[in-house]
Amino acid sequence: MKNNRSVYIVTGMCCDEEGQESKYPQGSDAKSSSEKFQLVYWRCAVVYFASSVRNNPEAQHILFTNTDRIPNIESFNTVEFFNKIGVKVVQIPFTYQPPIEYYPAFRSTFFKFDIIQYLKNNSELNDLCIALDSDCVWINSADRIIADIEKYGLTTYDLYEPDDKKISGLTRREMQKIYEELGYKVDEPPKYFGAEFIVGNGKHIKILSDEVDSIWETCLQRFAAGETKFNTEEQMLSYIYNKLGYARSSGNAYFNRVWTSPIIYTATEADLKMDVWHLPAEKGFGIKRLFAQVANPNSDFWNLPMGEQFTKYVAGYVGIPKRNISKTVLDVLDNRISGIKRRLAKVTSVVNN
Repeated sequence: MKNNRSVYIVTGMCCDEEGQESKYPQGSDAKSSSEKFQLVYWRCAVVYFASSVRNNPEAQHILFTNTDRIPNIESFNTVEFFNKIGVKVVQIPFTYQPPIEYYPAFRSTFFKFDIIQYLKNNSELNDLCIALDSDCVWINSADRIIADIEKYGLTTYDLYEPDDKKISGLTRREMQKIYEELGYKVDEPPKYFGAEFIVGNGKHIKILSDEVDSIWETCLQRFAAGETKFNTEEQMLSYIYNKLGYARSSGNAYFNRVWTSPIIYTATEADLKMDVWHLPAEKGFGIKRLFAQVANPNSDFWNLPMGEQFTKYVAGYVGIPKRNISKTVLDVLDNRISGIKRRLAKVTSVVNN
């Protein structure tokens, strides 16, 4: 690698334990500690790394997890696959655990702070760290991301949320008040950044990790005192990015959170020019079907050339820039099958009790 630095492309898989569950709206209706729920995310992780390895074969790929058991996905040997494509699995404890009563949703997403801490302690100052959510799919190389890290040190992804929209319990105006109470005065509601995109060099990741520890302790203290606090890792990271002047939003040129459900649909032709798609609505649909293609070594996933052909291939599965008839029909069928399984599970539960 250039300048003897490493490029790390990583994601996390934090498995909730029984009694430590939380709500994750785009996951599964099952308990977050259940195998059914967690397999949704294991499929995502497989597709995430497979798509990155195809586009970024020289990068070092790492899966961080708090579990010591990586399950097979039906007949698919997950551990064997990760070994085959060169994904290093690193087990780290989930230490940034908020109290159960802290906030009712997204509890395990604080595992990202453990990942940041690991990268702080195990990367050199000029290493390049790209940590994305597992329900992201790579359709191009990381070249533009790497160029921005080298230019800015750390880059961000602005969600451009409205001032008065509730985001995980707080509006940007309400966040502005917390900023001021913490001694950071801003003239307008602060920018709000996506936490699915944590990207920087080793030097700035170390700075970020130290700031995470500070705001983490502050929010725990405010919670204990019954004061308004940042509810999610995304809100804490947004505070840090604004405070330290990382509000450049250059990541928006090549990364996008794309909604592709019948209820919320934001995909456009412009998304075909991105390098990475974050696809929250596709965990149980397009990404699940892409997983089946990844599991088949003879599929087009592994044989199409990188570039426009690969992009269009993936786009057809996830409904970008529009939902095709095949995807629409398959989504409806998946919804009906899931509904039947839910009803059968309820009947079984009643019978057994």
